[in-house]
Amino acid sequence: MLERGALSVALSYERALPLVALACALAFAPLRQAALGALLSVVGLWLGFLGREWVITALVSSSSTAGRLGLPGPISCLVTGLALAVPERCRPWLLPPAAITVGAAFAIAIKLNDPSFHDPNFLRGAIAAGAWLLAAAGFTSHLCDRPWFRIAMRIFGSWLIAIGVMLGASILIPRANVGTALPPSPEMFNDPGYSRPGRRPTDADRPPFPGASPEFDPSRQP
Repeated sequence: MLERGALSVALSYERALPLVALACALAFAPLRQAALGALLSVVGLWLGFLGREWVITALVSSSSTAGRLGLPGPISCLVTGLALAVPERCRPWLLPPAAITVGAAFAIAIKLNDPSFHDPNFLRGAIAAGAWLLAAAGFTSHLCDRPWFRIAMRIFGSWLIAIGVMLGASILIPRANVGTALPPSPEMFNDPGYSRPGRRPTDADRPPFPGASPEFDPSRQP
């Protein structure tokens, strides 16, 4: 179950990408701000585990909101994308709320994707994978801290914003029900081009050949 918990984080872009983006933002920040952001992410993780039952109950209170359980991932992508894409002078203001949001959303996502019915090994594997992603991405970003790499990370942040907006819109915007077909209207039966179900099309229903003269009638040809 440890492996399943780790794979549930590593193979899910909705959970892995925000953690990588948060690690990059922490690597670019000064030491005090990075330490504060890491501490706030742990606080957000604790708050997520503490209030996840209340959040899940509020989201599934009715059938129309059951699909909103997938919102933690898009929200994490959006806030971490903003923390990376904004100018560096604005990053210290966005980094603390982004760290808390990512930690809380990560805890809720672990709860929602736990198939083990509260097996502690699944939780340990997921937390270990998340900590490894934070450490590996943060250390790599610190080693590659160059002007071109900062520009690339800002582009990565803009992509995360687009991913969060598109995923959130796909969850919040209701989808049309295509399972039920509308009954045909009486005007449709009067249309000579309408073919009723089960009726074989006649020569009169077929369109004329391109370039044929008006006097040409294919039904009268030998």
